[in-house]
Order: sequence, then structure tokens, then C-alpha cells
Amino acid sequence: MHWKELLPVDTLQIEASGLLHEYDRRVLTLLYQPLIGAPAYSLYMTLWSAHEQQNHFVTTMTHHNLLLMMRWDLKRVLEERRKLEGIGLLKTYVKNSGDPRHFTYELQAPLTPERFFNDGVLNIYLFNRLGRNRYNDLKKHFTVEKANLAEYIDVTASFNEVYDSLHPSEMSGMSEVEEEVTIEKRDENKGLVFTSSQFDFDMMKQHISDMIVTEKMFTDSVKKTIERLAFVYKIEPYEMGRIVEQAAIHHDELSDDLLRKEVSSWFALENRGKVPALQYRSQPVSLQEFHKKEPETEEEKAAQRYEQMTPYDILQRAAEGGKPSEADMKLVERIMDEQKLTPGVMNVLLDFILETQDKKLSKNYVEKFASHWARARVKTVREAMNLAIKELQQPAKKKIGSSNRGKPAARKDKVPEWISDQKEPDMSHEERSEKQDQLKKMLSKYKK
Repeated sequence: MHWKELLPVDTLQIEASGLLHEYDRRVLTLLYQPLIGAPAYSLYMTLWSAHEQQNHFVTTMTHHNLLLMMRWDLKRVLEERRKLEGIGLLKTYVKNSGDPRHFTYELQAPLTPERFFNDGVLNIYLFNRLGRNRYNDLKKHFTVEKANLAEYIDVTASFNEVYDSLHPSEMSGMSEVEEEVTIEKRDENKGLVFTSSQFDFDMMKQHISDMIVTEKMFTDSVKKTIERLAFVYKIEPYEMGRIVEQAAIHHDELSDDLLRKEVSSWFALENRGKVPALQYRSQPVSLQEFHKKEPETEEEKAAQRYEQMTPYDILQRAAEGGKPSEADMKLVERIMDEQKLTPGVMNVLLDFILETQDKKLSKNYVEKFASHWARARVKTVREAMNLAIKELQQPAKKKIGSSNRGKPAARKDKVPEWISDQKEPDMSHEERSEKQDQLKKMLSKYKK
């Protein structure tokens, strides 16, 4: 339904929240590109170049012009644009009063390397993406060596030592000057924006002693840090309560740095020193059919659940609430990265494989169907569900040996292969019964 959000005829203009420098280009290339991917990076650079040349455009720029430059379709533009928005590199505004609509894209400067490596979110994901050695190399590359000022004496001149105060006769017209130099308030928070937080602070506080952690310790900054850490490390409120309590016991205070260190230590012990990976939590809103629309049929209700769940949830449900294996999670992350499957489509694929393969997540099967669905350009949950049902209804191909000189025909593969649109002989009674049982299992998901 991307056409409801964007059309090729919609016009656009590009602004920048401040001056973009060549140094920002280095930061974007080395620090941000591993997180957002080359396509999103390319979109940012294209918008940056268009911004620099904007005054030379004779006609108003449209999204059709952008599509021609990127050689993408509208869906791809929306997907990559959202990646830039989510990581804090782009703000999007739309004016719906006219026809066509008019968009303003405001480029945001990347964080400075110092802020990036102390962000608590981006630096963790970069570590996971690049590994320890490359991460440390980049950190050293962007680190500016500072002198140890403890060995120096501050001899900086003060303002009144250098400048004199104005004489009363020189203050005429000061009111006009004040009007000209009034400072415009700007939002200095250029970090990631977390909206619609679902973290339950009340639940967390129920697991904290009032004698150890007082209400005054929960400043706005501390609350924001707790929300961010809970999101990145997937920490439940009761567990976060224990972590906050430990931080307060050890240091008699709460601060952003203390919480980050405490959470990092806790996560390292729980997960053998690993760090969280950057991945979609659920199906992107732009690809959700039931983000605002209420489902009516059982099939639509199932589609909504697939849109809201994550691949981790699917694997956890298959394990009956247990923690998914590390091998399964790595397989899912690699497949999603290589085949560019959306989370909702991956959810359907995992359910499809688990139901038809007796709860076994076969690497060959996942790769086979993932590549097939990627070639079919399946993006939405409903498309994936329809394709899964169609594949279950197909008969299995049988290998036919070519001139085997009396040798028996090649045996049927243990791993079934789904055919496309070719006409094949009717299935045997046993094959048809097996397929019907598999289809019933898949469809039973829609009725629960």
C-alpha cells in the first residue's frame, strides 16, 4: 500500500538542519553504512548532492526524478527512507493540502564520533556488525589524543581582562539589536528518537526497594536511558529493577553511565560476552496491512499476528517458550540479511518450514524457500501466506532418469520440491493425504 504514502508525481525539496561537512561523509561511510546498508547510505548521499545543487534546478523536483536517479521503485525508496529516519539521519515532512503532495526532507548531520561511540545503542550495534578488531580500529581512527591537562596551569585570559564594557553613550539603539540577536531555541538532541515506549516503569518499581532507590533518582535522563537499554538488550521490567537496584547499592546514585555499565556487565554474564544485533523487531509499518485496519476473518487475524510478531517470537513459540538456539537465530539473521526478507515474511516462512518438517528447521529448506520467495519479491505477510498455501497444494516433483539402461528410476527425494506452474501427473492417494494433513496444520494457525 506504498502508493497511499507516496506517488511519483509528489514534489519534494531537501533541507539540512545545519552545515554538512566532508568529515560527516567519513563518519557516514565508516560508522553508519555498516548499520543502515549501502542502499540507504546511497539515498542519503543522493539527497545531499541534490541539496547542494537544488538552487540550479529549473523545474521542481519530483519523486519520479528521484526514482530515475536511484533506479528503484517507490517501495524501495520508502524502505530505505525509513532506515534513515529511524537512525536519526533524516526527518520527513509532508503537506497534504495541495495536489500533488509536497514533501520536505531535512537531512540530519551524523553524530560526532565521540557521541557515536558513547551513544549506548549505535556503538553496540556497530560492534556486533564489525567485530571487536575492526570496531577498535575505527574507534582509534576517530579518537583525538588529548593532553593530560592535570600537568598544566590554566593561563586562559578572562573576558574582562581583554574586553572593556560599553560606555552609556554607546548603548543607543540597543533594543533594536536585542531583537536582531534573539536566540532561536533548537532541539539539540540529535540522538535516536524512541517513541511510544511500552516499558512498564510501574512494574519495574515493584521490584525495587524504596530504601535503596528513591524516586528522586529517576530523573528524566535516567528514565530515557532505562527505556533505551531495555529496548536494545530486551530486558523485562522485573529484571531491569534488579539491575537498577544493584547500580544504586554499589554507587549510591543512578546515572546514565552507571546504568550502561551495569546492564553491559549483566548482559555479558547472561550471554557469554556477546552484544545485541541490529535487526527489525517486527514488520515495518509501511508493509503492515492491519496497522490501522481491523481484521475480520480468521485468516486476517493470523496475518495481523504475523505482522506484529518477530522471528524470535516464532522460534520461541516453536520451542514452547524456551530460548531459541544460537544456530537457529544466526540462520534467521543471515537469511534475512542475504535475501532481504521482511520480518513478517520471515515469520510465515519459519512457521511454514516448522509445520511441514516436523518442527525441524532445516538449513537447506530455509535457504531453498527463502531464495524462492525473494525471487518472487514477496514483501507482505498476506503474499507470503498465499504462497505458502499454494506450495502446500502442489504435488511433489519426481525425478525421472534419462536413459538409465535398465536401472531403476531415481528415488523420490526425502526433501519435497514444490513445482511452479508446470502440469504434473495427479498425486497418489498417499501423497494427496500427506499434503492435506500439512495444509490443515498450516491453516490451523489461522484459527488459534
